[in-house]
Amino acid sequence: MADLLLRLKSRRVWRDPARKLRTLESFARTEEDGGRDIAGASRRVTDAELAGHLQRHAVDERRHADLFRRRAAELRTARNASGEASDPAADRSWDLSRGRPSTEMDSHGFYTIGLLDELGEVPYVAMLHVAECRAAALFRVHHDLTQDDPPTAAIFEDILRDENYHVAWTAAMLRRWREEGRDEEVSRALKAARASRFMGAWKRAGIRGAANLGRLSMLLLYSTLLLPFGLAAARRRGGSTGWQAPRPAGGARGAPAAGASGANSRDAAASPGPEALAQLRAQA
Repeated sequence: MADLLLRLKSRRVWRDPARKLRTLESFARTEEDGGRDIAGASRRVTDAELAGHLQRHAVDERRHADLFRRRAAELRTARNASGEASDPAADRSWDLSRGRPSTEMDSHGFYTIGLLDELGEVPYVAMLHVAECRAAALFRVHHDLTQDDPPTAAIFEDILRDENYHVAWTAAMLRRWREEGRDEEVSRALKAARASRFMGAWKRAGIRGAANLGRLSMLLLYSTLLLPFGLAAARRRGGSTGWQAPRPAGGARGAPAAGASGANSRDAAASPGPEALAQLRAQA
């Protein structure tokens, strides 16, 4: 069921030029971050065989980042040459790194507590094994869905060979530790890695779900409350819209009110004229 949903979602991604471009750029960032993490781990492990695998793994991740970034640059150049405008705000909505703050999650979708220094070699390799199994399955889906884009499909085919090696070497290391009598430790580490992966996916789904719920709530509020009141108010105004000038009290616009006119006449009659004032001064 999960693979079916992934295929349906990914099919829409690869059919949309903007989403395809941003997805490739997001993959490049993820692979680059992963290579940096693994390179750092390779310098801190004490097992020589493990250090060798980690060093090659880090090189592979950086190469994958270059492949994705180069293909994204080619698509962006073609898009600009065709005169198609790019909307950064719209493009960002398809950025796969959204909902995964770098301060809380690592490049493989695990919580940052899954670091080599804090967990040790066995849990770290178990984390890599779970992540690489998922990455291999994900890239197989993308490889199948990009057959109409041979350059992109070729990149996924190339990367899948490395992913198969990553799954194989992590499984071999875990098997070796089991044979050395650390079976319970390996089982516990794999269980914790899968749980961490699940919690990371659950948290990302919660962030996206909350954003979608907020948009849906605002749409319902507008359509059921604000829109009816707005239509009723417009109907009451006779269909007129925009700002309306206030009407003067008691008459047509611009005409003086009757009461005000009468008051002005009485005031004028009661006021003495210039001749009456002259006679009053003479009498005084």
